[in-house]
Amino acid sequence: MVDVRGLASNALNGDKLALSKLLTCIELNPEVIKDIADLVWPKEHRAHVIGVTGSAGVGKSTLISVLADELASDGHLVAVIAVDPSSPITGGAFLGDRVRMVGIRRSDRVFIRSMSTGSEEALPLKALLSIEVMDALGYDYIILETPGIGQFNVGIANIADTVILVLIPGAGDEIQALKAGIMEVGDIYVINKADRPNADITFNQVVFALGDVSRDGWVPKVLKVSALQRLGIKELVSAVGEHRNYLISSNKVKVKEVLRRSLELELVMKYKVMNMFKETLNSNNFIRNIYESCVRGSLDPITATDKIFELMFKSVGKIS
Repeated sequence: MVDVRGLASNALNGDKLALSKLLTCIELNPEVIKDIADLVWPKEHRAHVIGVTGSAGVGKSTLISVLADELASDGHLVAVIAVDPSSPITGGAFLGDRVRMVGIRRSDRVFIRSMSTGSEEALPLKALLSIEVMDALGYDYIILETPGIGQFNVGIANIADTVILVLIPGAGDEIQALKAGIMEVGDIYVINKADRPNADITFNQVVFALGDVSRDGWVPKVLKVSALQRLGIKELVSAVGEHRNYLISSNKVKVKEVLRRSLELELVMKYKVMNMFKETLNSNNFIRNIYESCVRGSLDPITATDKIFELMFKSVGKIS
């Protein structure tokens, strides 16, 4: 049996291997959190969570590597959670973000963790719980890389304090971003690979699309960056700092904390209900019969769910 509390204690002392093993335990069974909450559950958030989203191929991983390195060079502890979509057929995921993140020179101050997510699990519970743990361990910045606009869409705004949307010149990303509605939640817009032709055109298109948008006093910033050449990275760090100061001064930090933890609670409830259903499906003949009636088509899924819930939670009313 894995000594989860021992791993948590060692992780608190800066042992990255212990932290990695601890996160694996959480991925396999999120319920281990309750056994170590006194050690690794922050009562109040201190870390600044940066969500980086954008279509595949825009250079998110490279941008994150140089952003993390710049923050680390400024003396901060930085954690990166890179979420890759898993195969809907095999369930496997490449998890190649460590390969793509080659710009980190201060690796002693940066921790990288890759995670897979299902096709319908856009905001995985394990990622949110990992954010909480790394916050408690003293990381100053936690960067969350999403698998793409289509899967995370605007939900990243419920997790991240600062949302960075990455675009590239000439790929039509600005139009796709408008269609996805992501233009409504970005705090900073980065035109990556800005050394390419048409970078100025894309920059102007995004500025025009945003217009005179002001979100409760914050005016979204649009920056041109070349992650490979490390151009514009200091300006990006400065923009992140400005947004962080805005959240603190306007007390929006608390709003973000409530959004993130309400989502955590929702995901934990879904996780526990599904586990309960799987257990009772194998042990309760009544529920099994309802399930089989539904999959055979003799009972609609809404009625089937109502009946299953009634049987699963029939004792809940007696508790109060």
